[in-house]
Amino acid sequence: MSTNQEEKSLIERNASCLDVNSPEDVPLYRIVPVKGPTGDVLDYYRGVQREDTGQVVSVVSNRYGLVQHRDIASAVHTVAQAMDKPDMNVESLRANPHFRAESIRLYAQGRRMEVKLVIGQKFRLDSQNEFYPAVRVFNSLDGAWAVRVEAFGVRLACTNQLYAGARSFLEFRELHLSSPSDMLGQIEKAIYQALDHFEGALEHYAKAMDQRIHVTDFVPALERAGLPQRHVKAMATGLPDHFGSVVWGEMSRWDAYQLATRYLSHEVHVNPERERRFEHAAAKALLLASGPTTEDPEMVLA
Repeated sequence: MSTNQEEKSLIERNASCLDVNSPEDVPLYRIVPVKGPTGDVLDYYRGVQREDTGQVVSVVSNRYGLVQHRDIASAVHTVAQAMDKPDMNVESLRANPHFRAESIRLYAQGRRMEVKLVIGQKFRLDSQNEFYPAVRVFNSLDGAWAVRVEAFGVRLACTNQLYAGARSFLEFRELHLSSPSDMLGQIEKAIYQALDHFEGALEHYAKAMDQRIHVTDFVPALERAGLPQRHVKAMATGLPDHFGSVVWGEMSRWDAYQLATRYLSHEVHVNPERERRFEHAAAKALLLASGPTTEDPEMVLA
């Protein structure tokens, strides 16, 4: 792909994502009839229409129960306000332009939404590795899923987003059948359930700090995990000179993973679902025990 094509693609991807400042700014939607080619109303289908623009963003079955993006965003914000934030007022963190305690993004022409919430409770492995647990909450207006909640981590030193383990993922289809009064309680429960597994993520991080991989395994591992080659090449630029801990062509899996997540967190601009897939692929390739290590006979260089 040429440079001009890449720039055009980036503009198109960014245009399909909209950052929203607060829950009150999230658009409202309504269910409307859908007409077929002859002009007759289709009994088994409904449209989901944005109230302010009149745009129909999706067509769903007549059994679909609409849960407003705004209600989800408001519920997450309410939970955030009620949580203790003992470590959230660190001056260096608040001054970091990459750090946002709460964020809302609409994408796929408004059919889908992601809300991110960083919890103000610090976890510490050592002086260089301190973390905040966080959650991303997804909602869809196209029937693809109901509400999904997943934990992730934020490393304070560089505000990289980190994988927090498969057990931190929850999906609640019953939320599309719940009354509004139930929603806040269910969202709060889902967020706490996801966060309950964050200490398991710390175990992954600690193990990765103790295991080493060959520098030459960095690129193939990420490509096998499904990351696009152009991103892998960008991550690997200057790789041997990047780490102070490189010894005889080896580095810790943690250092390798941080190089990947630094690029993914701050240089890649894609929709939230693709961002999540990239995050998981990097973890599979470099962070988790299934990734290559110097202890794996098949990975040892001749």
